[in-house]
Amino acid sequence: MEKVVIAGGTGFIGEYIANRFTEIGYTVLIVSRSTNHISWSPLDLANAIDNSELVINLAGKSINCRHNLENKKALLNSRIESTNSIGNAILKCKNPPKLWVNASGSGIYKPTQVHPATENETELGTNFLAQLVHQWEKTFFQFQLPKTRQIALRTSVVLGKNGGALKPLVALSKVGLGGKQASGKQKSSWIHIEDYFQILLFLIEYPTLSGIINCTSPYSVSNKSFMHAIRQTLHVPIGIPAPEFAIRIGAKLIGVESSLLLDSSYVAPKRLLDAGFHFTYSKLKKALADILN
Repeated sequence: MEKVVIAGGTGFIGEYIANRFTEIGYTVLIVSRSTNHISWSPLDLANAIDNSELVINLAGKSINCRHNLENKKALLNSRIESTNSIGNAILKCKNPPKLWVNASGSGIYKPTQVHPATENETELGTNFLAQLVHQWEKTFFQFQLPKTRQIALRTSVVLGKNGGALKPLVALSKVGLGGKQASGKQKSSWIHIEDYFQILLFLIEYPTLSGIINCTSPYSVSNKSFMHAIRQTLHVPIGIPAPEFAIRIGAKLIGVESSLLLDSSYVAPKRLLDAGFHFTYSKLKKALADILN
């Protein structure tokens, strides 16, 4: 029976993929600071990872916070430390994992993209999130692991039933506040959580893929279209728009960064498409119908 190790596997994405891997017959080990899971101690981590099919690192403080100095340090350190811990554990393995997938973010691309960014994009962003992802990937790829394939999965917003970015947008839409945010022209890249899982399976079975992979639907939409699709799926006829100043005030009140709503994310999964991956939920309406109905 093949073994999968998920670091940071107690969150929204981790719980989903842990359940799905278990459903199809994998042995799943969760690395977490929570009790009843594998600890982050070097020995425990190396023993868990040894002879595994896949190690996926999802560990890191959520970006849904104010990006003040204290949180910036925590956002970076949590990612660097978990990546270093896994890399060093792999170096100690007698039978290293075949594949190490490290979470990464589509926030590395410029938020002013006119055309969708592919993995070949050379003009990357300069804001905090872009710098965060750059340092994260730099740490990941510094490990030279000849027996372990390494993939940095630059993931866009993940949509699913039990959490993630969709939950607050649905709540707003249900009370008539699900209109466009600011101009509504900013692009929103997204991925259905089941397609995220299927991508992991695809990467296991496609041994020539390594390096940077964009994990996003082929069809980004504008914020205006995104919010309209949510309302349409929920059968809510009215959505009051939120002007930019209101978003900035609201973000401060709830302790998140307004740029997470106001900046564009326009990304394309070129390498996955070129390799022949088929998205079950390539269009937003189908994804929302599955999640919300």
